[in-house]
Parts: sequence; C-alpha cells; structure tokens
Amino acid sequence: MSTVLNCSLYSKEHTTINDLSSKTYDLLIKLMDEFGDIEIMLIEDDLIFNKKPVREIGLQGQKFINILKKKGLNRIDLLKGIKPDELKNFIIDFSNYERSINSYPNIRTGIIDVRIGGFKLDQDIKLDDLDSFSTEQINIVKDVYQNISPYKRLNIAGLEEIVINFILTFKKEANILKMLSPVKSYSEYTYTHAANVAVLSMFQAEAIGIKDEILRDLGISALLHDVGKLFISSEILEKKGQLTQEEWEEIWKHPYYGAVYLSKNDKLPRLAPIVALEHHLRYDGTGYPRLNTGNRKQHLCSQIVAIADYYDALRSNRPYRKELGIYEILAIMKKEENKLFNPHLLNNFIRIMLFAVSKK
Repeated sequence: MSTVLNCSLYSKEHTTINDLSSKTYDLLIKLMDEFGDIEIMLIEDDLIFNKKPVREIGLQGQKFINILKKKGLNRIDLLKGIKPDELKNFIIDFSNYERSINSYPNIRTGIIDVRIGGFKLDQDIKLDDLDSFSTEQINIVKDVYQNISPYKRLNIAGLEEIVINFILTFKKEANILKMLSPVKSYSEYTYTHAANVAVLSMFQAEAIGIKDEILRDLGISALLHDVGKLFISSEILEKKGQLTQEEWEEIWKHPYYGAVYLSKNDKLPRLAPIVALEHHLRYDGTGYPRLNTGNRKQHLCSQIVAIADYYDALRSNRPYRKELGIYEILAIMKKEENKLFNPHLLNNFIRIMLFAVSKK
C-alpha cells in the first residue's frame, strides 16, 4: 500500500517508486518461499489470503479493499517466477486512475466489473464533503498515534496516505479553511491538531514552490511534530486549571522527547526529528528547548510548521481558553514577525489565509 500510495505522487521511474517496489518484491518472495503462489480474493467485504480469511486488516487493509472494489477486481494471483518489473508495473496499473490492468505472465486478476478509467487514490473526494474527508484523515492519525510506543514500529504507510490525500485535495483547489477540523473533545485535540498543522504547513509550502519529496517529507514531519506529547501525562495536557511551574517545565520537554523518539526510526524522513525538536524555537533564537548551538536558526521547514502550529493552537478551543477568530489570530501573529516568525513566511501565510477567507 505504501508503494501504491506513492504512485499517486511520483512518476514510475522515480527513485521512491523503484525503492518501494524493490522492498515489496523482496517481501513477496519471502512469502512465496513459505506459501508458494499467492492468491488474494475479495468476497463481499472479506479479504481472503490463500483460502484463509484475514481477520485484522487495519486501515491499510481496508484501503486495499476499497481500491479492489473501485478497480472492479475480486481476485489477484501472484505466481512463482514473477519478476521485479512485473510487480512494479502491476502496482502502477493498480494505482493509476487512467490505467487499466495490463496482462502479465505471472500475475492474474479476476475482473467482476470493468470500469473505464480505473481508479486513482481518493480522486472521488467531493469538495462539498470535506468534513467527512477530514474526519477520515484524523481517524488515520489517531490509529497511527495510538500505536506509538518505544516498543512498536511507527506506521509510515498510514502517514504517507494522509499526506498524499491532502496533496490530491489541494490539486482540486479545495478551500484551506474548509479542510481544517474543529476540536470536538479535549481527548481528540492531539490528532486533530496534527492533521490541521500538516494541512497548514503543506499549503504554505506549496505556495512558495516546495513540492515532490520535500513536500511529502514536510507533511509527514508536520503530522509528527507534537509526538513528544504522547510521553507526557494526560493529566497535565488536559488540565483545566492553571499549570504549575513544574508542569510547564514538563510540557517544555515534549520537543526533546519527540525528537529522540523519531530519530530512532530510520524509515522516517530525516526532517521529522528536526521539526519535532525545533517547532517551538523562534525566529529570533528564543523559545524552547534551549539549544547550545551558537547562532544556528530553525530549519526553514520548522519555521513553516511553527507558523501552522501557532495558528491552529489559537483557533482551537482549549481547557484554559476559548478559540480566537481568524482576523484576531493573524493580527496577533503580525505583531510577532521578526520575533516569533520569519517575516517572509508569515506574510505568505497571511496572504493565503486572507485569500481563503475571500473565497469561503
């Protein structure tokens, strides 16, 4: 699924597609050494692997089922002798809206309803139903976050899916304000905030010409910028009264906690721990955590995420204060340019947000 999702972003000759296809092929060969030919069937809503139902498919398994249905397939057979290029080209066919499934010597597909044009990831998103779309993305964030542990591998595919879905929605010229989700409960703040910060960060980045791999890496990093808060007591995070000095000091450690956790995962973009560490640093060198690195400034992407993080925090209703309106927030942020924010990035952000208001 990670390979399928990335096919929606990159050309078939891109190094990302080549690397992911190669890893997928290696995994397939290991499965074939154990099971022989691989038979995948879809019977109504049940996924069947070599005659046995797959009981716990997770979000990625459900996405796979959705693609099978929209491609009109109910069976895929992968036969021993399959070549790397066969698998890669089949995955490209499987993911591409414009491409039908070609014939391959060692891959057979069962077609129950041939649909012209096939299917491309989330191209059926309706711009008048962005609430449902955003809720789905937040649920994926929640699934990823709830499985975060020092002892578990992070679900990178889930993060990639969210980022790619957002990019495809941007291409439909969706209004950025309609893609931001309200916080429905204090317990949901972490997931909703992560999704909103990713949307706001990627939208800023696209406006200044950032694209392709850097945009993808920024999106994943923004989704994980606050992951360090998962290592802080919920009693502190959700406290309705005034925090003590000791509690604030614990909150201030979350960038460090997040950077340490993310730096141990070699499958993540190298940008992710940097953004986690720096998103509360400020343009003038203040902020937290304090780093003994001389005059080193925030990474450009950390500056972008810091703007998104600040904006979404002020527009969200929190236990200790009410949310603010867009004009009030932008006025506050404008007063802080050159101190908290890169003035060029801030002016870009204000411009695109005011444009969004005018089109709402």
